[in-house]
Amino acid sequence: MPEISLRAFSEDDGPVLMSVLGVIEVARWLLPAGRAQPNSEAECAARARAGAAHWRAHGFGPWIVGERGRTVACGGLGLRLLDGSAALELAWAVVPDAWGRGIATAIGREALALAAARGAREAVALSRADNLASRRVMDKLDMTPARELQHAGFPHVLYRVEVGTG
Repeated sequence: MPEISLRAFSEDDGPVLMSVLGVIEVARWLLPAGRAQPNSEAECAARARAGAAHWRAHGFGPWIVGERGRTVACGGLGLRLLDGSAALELAWAVVPDAWGRGIATAIGREALALAAARGAREAVALSRADNLASRRVMDKLDMTPARELQHAGFPHVLYRVEVGTG
C-alpha cells in the first residue's frame, strides 16, 4: 500500500482540486454525458466549499490526498441519497501519473475504516460500468455489485459492502 496523507477539504482548496478534477483523463469518468471539458476553476472552488461544509456538518467528508509532498488524489466518505435514504458513499479520483499504485484502494480502505468507526453497517460506491479500473478497486475493497443504474447519462454499477455491526 502506498504511504498517503489525508486532510479534510478546506474552503480554499479550489486550486488543489483543479490539479485533480481539472485533468481531463480524471474528469472524463466523472462528467455527465455530453460534457467534454473538465471541471473549471469555479467548479473546483465550489466543490472545495461544499466539501468543507460537509466536514463541518457531519464530521467526515472528502479528503485531499497527498503522496511524497504532492497532491495525487481526492476522495473519502460522503453522503448520497439512494433509494430515498442517506447512504455512506466511498469515492476517489486519482491523477493519471499515480494510477495503478494502489492509491484509490488506500483511500477506500481509509473511508471504510471511518465508516466502521462511525458505526455504519454498510457503505456504497458508484462507478461507470465501463470504468474497469475503479471497479477493480471496489473488488479489492470486497465490495459486491448490487445493481446497474443510469447516472449522469451513463450506465453505472452500484457496489455495496458491509462495514460493521452497526
